[in-house]
Amino acid sequence: MGSFGYALRKKWNKKRDDIRQERYTRQHDILFRKNTTEKIIFGIVFVILVLFAVSFIFPFLWIFINAFKEPAEYSASMMGWPTHFTMENFIEALTFKEDSSEMTILQMLGMTVIIAGVGTVVTVFTSSTAAYVVAKYKFFGRGIIFSVVIFSLIVPIVGSLPSQIQIMREVLHLDGTIIGCIFIYSGGFGANFLLLYSFFTNLSWTYIEAARIDGANDFRIFFRIVLPMARGPIIAITIIQLIGLWNDYQTPSIYLPDYPTLAVGLRDIFNQMSFYPMPVIFAIIIVAMLPIILIFTIFSKIIMENTSVGGLKG
Repeated sequence: MGSFGYALRKKWNKKRDDIRQERYTRQHDILFRKNTTEKIIFGIVFVILVLFAVSFIFPFLWIFINAFKEPAEYSASMMGWPTHFTMENFIEALTFKEDSSEMTILQMLGMTVIIAGVGTVVTVFTSSTAAYVVAKYKFFGRGIIFSVVIFSLIVPIVGSLPSQIQIMREVLHLDGTIIGCIFIYSGGFGANFLLLYSFFTNLSWTYIEAARIDGANDFRIFFRIVLPMARGPIIAITIIQLIGLWNDYQTPSIYLPDYPTLAVGLRDIFNQMSFYPMPVIFAIIIVAMLPIILIFTIFSKIIMENTSVGGLKG
């Protein structure tokens, strides 16, 4: 009983100290000292941001609530709360077949997992290797490569898309294959390259020199020393890349039309949405969004801790 009382007092004292520290910070920190005009501006901005957040959250809540309604109830009241929660819409969503491809939502989900998962792994690997080599090795053409990367980010994708399609179909003959779709994602240059390049540039060369003295070759240094040190930024970029590929519509629709991913399948379903009950379509949307929302929720802290405006935190 005495140890329990001591633990309670210790916790209470810590809480009291935290409150005092926060009060002191608010009194002396310039960020908390606002005059009347600043308080009014702050309040207006706060209201605007709250309304902006609600404009994003409300549609998802509306879809989620209506996904549990029966079609007749949805037609009678689109804005009301369900009188009877039903899971039939989700059961039908999991076995739903899209007319043009005859693939179910679960099959589209599996195709999305394969393409987005493998594409993410390949993209992050090629980006990390390319960024490390350009950042840490001095060779002829190093500056040219970096300039080409910057230029490629400036050029609109519409300008290179026709030639890319022609190469994939007439030269590589990878059109209509999963390998071809992943090949498009496997480029080592782009935004991921720039983010990892900034991290590797600030990475101390001392670790690499010490490993070379111990007899480690370049491959061992990269896989055993550099990659573990870049674990945080690489995880953050992996999650961001996975979300991007999961939601990608253009590449699968062009190079993999016979095996649609969720993004392509949902687009085809929306084109024929007048033939299907809306609550079922809402359930399909939730099934498609849920995995990536869970992934982002789980790893959001890692993303925030390892990324910052303009680059990566070391």
